[in-house]
Amino acid sequence: MGGEDAAAERRTLIRNPSTLVRCAVATVLAAAIVAVIVHALRPDYESLRKGRVDEDYLTSQDCKRCHEDRFASWAKTYHSRMTQEARAGSVQGDFTRDNTLDYMGVRATMDVRDGRHLMSLTSPDGKSRTYTIDRTVGSRRIEQYLTKEAGQYTRLPVAYDLVNRRWMSLNGSFFYPDGDNFYRHQTQWNSNCVFCHNVKAQPHLDFASGKFRTEVTELGIACGACHGKAAKHAELATSPLNRYAWHLGGTARGDVVSPGKLPDERSLMVCGHCHGQRVPEPLKRIESLMTEGDPFNAGDDLARFYQPVTQATVLKSAHGDVSFASRFWANGSPRLSAYEYQGILRSACYGNGKVGERVTCLNCHTPHRGDPKGLITEENRGDAPCVKCHEKLGANAARDAHSMHGTAAGSPRCYDCHMPKVVYGVMTFHPTHDISVPAPQLTAAQGVPNACNQCHMEKSVNWAITQTRRMWPQRYKDTSPSANVAFNLPEGPRALFMGDAVARALAADVMGGNGPRKPDTAWAAPFLLEAFSDNYPVVRYFAANGLAAKGLAAKGSMTESGALPKPALPKPDYLGTSAARETAADAWRKVLDGKAVTQSRQLADAMRRQRKDVDLEVGE
Repeated sequence: MGGEDAAAERRTLIRNPSTLVRCAVATVLAAAIVAVIVHALRPDYESLRKGRVDEDYLTSQDCKRCHEDRFASWAKTYHSRMTQEARAGSVQGDFTRDNTLDYMGVRATMDVRDGRHLMSLTSPDGKSRTYTIDRTVGSRRIEQYLTKEAGQYTRLPVAYDLVNRRWMSLNGSFFYPDGDNFYRHQTQWNSNCVFCHNVKAQPHLDFASGKFRTEVTELGIACGACHGKAAKHAELATSPLNRYAWHLGGTARGDVVSPGKLPDERSLMVCGHCHGQRVPEPLKRIESLMTEGDPFNAGDDLARFYQPVTQATVLKSAHGDVSFASRFWANGSPRLSAYEYQGILRSACYGNGKVGERVTCLNCHTPHRGDPKGLITEENRGDAPCVKCHEKLGANAARDAHSMHGTAAGSPRCYDCHMPKVVYGVMTFHPTHDISVPAPQLTAAQGVPNACNQCHMEKSVNWAITQTRRMWPQRYKDTSPSANVAFNLPEGPRALFMGDAVARALAADVMGGNGPRKPDTAWAAPFLLEAFSDNYPVVRYFAANGLAAKGLAAKGSMTESGALPKPALPKPDYLGTSAARETAADAWRKVLDGKAVTQSRQLADAMRRQRKDVDLEVGE
C-alpha cells in the first residue's frame, strides 16, 4: 500500500504544479534557515583581536578542531612547551627532594605549598625572600622560572638542569667569569624573552611609568609563529563546500601561510624571525615594538622590520655602546645559537644558489615529523639532505673521492666537515649553519675552530694545514703552516688554555668525548682536570662532564697500573666553592697518571701565559 500511496502523491503534485513549487520553496527556505543558523553560531574568527598586531591570529586549540594530526605532532615538540604557566603537569624541576642550591653564599630553596611552586633565596646575612613561580621557560635542557609582581614578570637567577637533574645558577649557562653577583641573570621577561618564546608578543610598555601590560596570542611557539594569521582560513573552513574544494586540490585557503610553499627567502625568514637575533629597522621602531608589539607575520619580508645582528653591529646609548662582536668568531661566523639565520645567509648553499633552489631550514628540518630533538628525521641526520642537491656525490665512490676519508661506518659525514659543532647554546654545542669547507688556516689566522681538528684534537693546526694541502692540493694551494709555534701544539690543549672562554668550552666538550671522535682517555683526562680550574663556570661544566663521561672512562688506562678508578669518582661540581672544587680535583689527581697530570699542568701554565686577556661576557 505504501508504494501506491507514494505514486498517488506524485500524481497529485504533477496535477498541481503550485503544490510542487510550494514544496521546493519550503525546502530552499528550510535550507536557508539552517544556513543562517549555522552561520550565526560559527565562531567569528575575523573579529578576533581587532586593531592589535595579532589581529586575525588563532590559538593552537582553534587549529586543533580541524588539524588534530598536526596539533598532535606539534604538541610533541619542545616548541609547544617553550613558555608555560607553572602547574603540577608543567614544572619539571625537583621542588620536593633535591631542592636546594648553595652558590656565592646564597641558599636557594625550592618548595611546593598549597599547590604553588616557590623559590626562597636566603642571603649570607640571613635575609630571605620567597618568590612564587608563575611561569616556566624551556623544557629540554634547562627550565627557567618567572615570577610575577605587580603585573611584571621577572626571570629568577636559579634554573633547573634537565639533563643532569640538578639545580644551577644561570651563571653556569652563560659566558661570564666567576664573580660575586648572585643576581646577575635576574632579568625582566616582558622586554626581552617574550619576543621569541611566544606568539605575537605585545609588551604594552608605558614609557612614563616603565610598567608593562604584556599580552601574547599564545604562550610558547605555536601555530601562529610559523603559519601566521588564520582567521580568514578558519572562516572559509566553516563551509563544507570550501573544505571539499580544498580536498579536490583548490588552493584558495585564505590567509594561512605554509612555509614550505613560500619563496626560499621568505621561508627562511619565518625561522630567522626567532633563530636570527635582530635589531629593529629602523632603530626608532623599538618604541612601537615595546608598545604595540611585534609587527612581523609569517610570509612577510623580515627586512621591513628588522636587520639581523652581525659582528659589526653596535648599538649606541646613553649608557655606552653595546657591541655584538663577541657573539661571532673572528671571521664573522656565529658562535652562539639563535644566530642560525645569519649562518645560512653566509653559506654558499644559500648565497650561490639559484633563486627558488637555495637552501632553507626545511631542507633538513621537518617541524611536524621526526625527532623532536632538532625536528629532524633519522634519514636527514645522515648525508641525505646534502646529496639531494649535490647529486654527483650520491654514490659512495664519489663521496669517498670527495672526502678522502671513506664512507664506512664511523667515517666523517657531510655535517662533520661542513657543519661542525662549534656553536654554543644552552649547555651544549650545535652544528654551525654557516655551511663551509674546512679551513684550518683560519684557526691559525683568526682563532676560528676548524672541522679537521674537531676530529683530530691530538694533532696540531699546522698538521691539519699540511694534510689539507696534501689531500686537496688545488683548493688549498695558497695555504701554508703558521710560523707561530703555538700551532705546532696539539689543538685540543692549545684551544683549551689559549683560547677565549667559548673556545675553551668547546675544546673541553670535544676532549670530553662529544666530538666526532672520542679521544684517548689517558691523554685527555689530565687536561680536562686542569681545565676544571678555569675561572668560567661554563668551561668547568664541560670539563667536569668530560671527566665523568662513561665514554671517556671506558677507553684506555687512567692510572699507571692500568686500572680504572673503583668506585668511580663523582662528577666534580662546577658550581661548588673554590675549596670544594679543589678537593674534588685532588681526588681525581690521585687516580690519574701522576706524570701526565704534572706535564699537563706545566703545559697549561705555559699556554695560559701566552694567552691574551680574553675575558668576555656573552649572555642572551
